[in-house]
Amino acid sequence: MSKTRVKTTYEEMGAYGSTDTKTLYCFHNHSNDIVTFYEQDGGVADMCFEEWSKGKDKWDAMQLLWSPFVKDWYGELKEGVEYWHKAPWEEK
Repeated sequence: MSKTRVKTTYEEMGAYGSTDTKTLYCFHNHSNDIVTFYEQDGGVADMCFEEWSKGKDKWDAMQLLWSPFVKDWYGELKEGVEYWHKAPWEEK
């Protein structure tokens, strides 16, 4: 089973107009062509977007993770993208 797990950070509005930085996880399951995005707590990411930090919002993070490589798949990762192997919510 071929899979790619990548993550990046994004910014959203926090309490009292502050900026919260969060991690978005992406699981590409190549065997059945399904891509799933997860929030840092393990929940499936909702597709509710707000424009808060231009170029650093959740929408920008999803687009980056959808196609995380500079050129070819399994080549060099784009800036701001990292692999993940075990997510924080899986660690006990």
